[in-house]
Amino acid sequence: MLGQALGLTDAEFDALQGDGYRASALFTAKEKAVMAWSEAMTLNTAKHDDAVWNELRKHCNEAEIVEVSMMCGLFNMINRLNDSFRTELESEEYNRRQHKAVGVTAKALEDYACKICERARNP
Repeated sequence: MLGQALGLTDAEFDALQGDGYRASALFTAKEKAVMAWSEAMTLNTAKHDDAVWNELRKHCNEAEIVEVSMMCGLFNMINRLNDSFRTELESEEYNRRQHKAVGVTAKALEDYACKICERARNP
């Protein structure tokens, strides 16, 4: 739902199946580097994958790497807990109704992230 709210297209969703994003022209080199890093973190291979690390470093500064890594770790933790506790997730219909109620947009998320970044730069 969040991807749709942010404007991802069906073609982009299709390219995200498996490792199709790597060869896709739909994503930038930076986006591909971030996805590869996130995948390596999820598979617990990041520590030994110099190629993925070096590609990420070409496109992201240290703050971006920390942010992406923290978010990836957070979502991996949430997934592990939900799997372990056998959590029943909300239905797709429920999530669609919630999205309409909340009205998440890419612009709203960008504005929020910019406020956080500005506070970090100017404490």
